[in-house]
Amino acid sequence: MRVITILSIGLAIGLAGCTQVAENAANRSFTSYALGKPYKDIANLGQSPMAQLSGSDATYGPMIGATPLTNGMTVYRHMAPAAKTETGTNFAGLVGSSTVSQNNRLSYFLVGADGIVKDWATGSVQGSASDCVHYIGGIINRCNDMRQLQASLALYDARVATKGGQPISSWGEAAAPVVN
Repeated sequence: MRVITILSIGLAIGLAGCTQVAENAANRSFTSYALGKPYKDIANLGQSPMAQLSGSDATYGPMIGATPLTNGMTVYRHMAPAAKTETGTNFAGLVGSSTVSQNNRLSYFLVGADGIVKDWATGSVQGSASDCVHYIGGIINRCNDMRQLQASLALYDARVATKGGQPISSWGEAAAPVVN
């Protein structure tokens, strides 16, 4: 019995690691679609062919920030829902538990003065999560929403890597804000 439990835990950890690797590879492939294309087309893209195949209802998601750089380029940040995981247990219908977790895909674009995407960066952050305990076949439910509070752009920036595996700080320094 103890061996089965240890093997089950090991398998769960292994699958979680594989899922993260697969999600990162999919994010990189998905975001690389924008390279060399006009940013205005990417930002207005309703749904890419890859997203249609995966059943996703959002391409890069809404823009969550833009930063002009001293070198004349601009970094545009987008976030969209990505992988969703659900786990649960049930003990003879009397007591059960479930966890639902949603990750968000970050897609960053380095856009030149000509409006063309020169480089991209991608990563993911945890979105919403909830834990529930169910009693008597689900008649009584107790749920805790563990939703992540709105994070800062600095946290998101630390979670992404460029096409070459570098942090986005390799793209250049942020330009000083314009004071009126």
